[in-house]
Amino acid sequence: MTSDRVDAPARHVVRLPEQGWLGGVCAGVGAYLGVVPVLLRVAFVVLGCWRLTGVLAYFLVWLIVPLAPETPDAPGLAANTRAGLRPAPAAGRASAIEWGQLVALVLMGGGTLWLVQRFGWGLPSYWFIVATLTAAGLGLVWWQADHASLRGLRASDTPWAWLASLTAQGTTVLALGVGAGAVAVAVVMTAMALPFGDGAVVGRTLGVLGLVLVALAALAAPWVLRVRRSLARARELKLISDARADMAAHLHDGVLQTLALIQKTAHDPREVTRLARRQERELRAWLYGGEVPHATLRGALTEACQEVEDTFPVTVELVTVGDADLTPRLAELVKATREALVNSAKHSGAGAVDVFAEIDGDKVEVFVRDRGAGFDPAAVPEGRLGIERSIMERMQRHGGSARVRSAPGTGTEVTLEMTR
Repeated sequence: MTSDRVDAPARHVVRLPEQGWLGGVCAGVGAYLGVVPVLLRVAFVVLGCWRLTGVLAYFLVWLIVPLAPETPDAPGLAANTRAGLRPAPAAGRASAIEWGQLVALVLMGGGTLWLVQRFGWGLPSYWFIVATLTAAGLGLVWWQADHASLRGLRASDTPWAWLASLTAQGTTVLALGVGAGAVAVAVVMTAMALPFGDGAVVGRTLGVLGLVLVALAALAAPWVLRVRRSLARARELKLISDARADMAAHLHDGVLQTLALIQKTAHDPREVTRLARRQERELRAWLYGGEVPHATLRGALTEACQEVEDTFPVTVELVTVGDADLTPRLAELVKATREALVNSAKHSGAGAVDVFAEIDGDKVEVFVRDRGAGFDPAAVPEGRLGIERSIMERMQRHGGSARVRSAPGTGTEVTLEMTR
């Protein structure tokens, strides 16, 4: 019994900057968990009031969770857009900020933070200022990284497209400068508070150098990730483009030429059917290559039937029950089957020939049946040796047997039996 259940595609948590207020963390995680984003925002604000734990958690999720991938247009819509037949989607970003919620969260967070600091449960004032400057600076830089990528990398597959969009935006440059400046002030304040003695010059220098490197890494991390993801996207688009080019070439070389031949032979239904079936086989072989291996009896019989269809204006219907490896003896059985098919295609006058093959243990039987003119086997002239040598004697030489049953006006049936 088959089930109609279809598994849903796997879902992954992603950030949704275009639906969020800052990095799209709460919007993306909320959509993944089925939670209203405002509840997550309240949770981050409350945690952030205690030693800025929520701020650290938010930045970690921001860095780890990727942006939501773009949903590409259907190939036809994309082609019309490139050709100017359809307007391009707007690249602007609609504001998703709900100002009432924002004011409420600011007031709640400010009050809670004042209470925490007032009762001494938070960070010391000096380190609170350092942490606040760091968080504000990183937030500005990372926010610009997200939205520069949304404006620039979507419009181009060039890995460094973000640089052009960056320099073209004066406010972006200003925001990056302010953010980097805030982080630099935090680094200086941290360096000044390092617990080194007056003579520990080397230690202080190494400490400051380490702080600078960490700050640079934190500032550059989202930009590096954007470039990396843009390269992956460019590779994906290149693969899609190559696949479409291969398909277009195949359609031109095969399908369109077959359609032209069908148009020229439209007066001959048999020829039209033969051409259509041949093109169908070629398309299946191109799309699902290697599905029927020729190293099996079924694959060899399929190949033999296709050869006859391609050579004669006849349709061959093959049905197989079971399968087996193609041994030398079974290869001779396939050759005898092909000869029976050729005889039917040449002499029966039928438009279709049926082939039925059954593998039952070590016994293999093949039946070739047409509903054509038929003939009297006893009246076959001695010079016509196709059935006698190509079928009868071939099967007997390899331990098999063949029977031909036919009569004028009733068609012909050839039965081939072989032991594997």
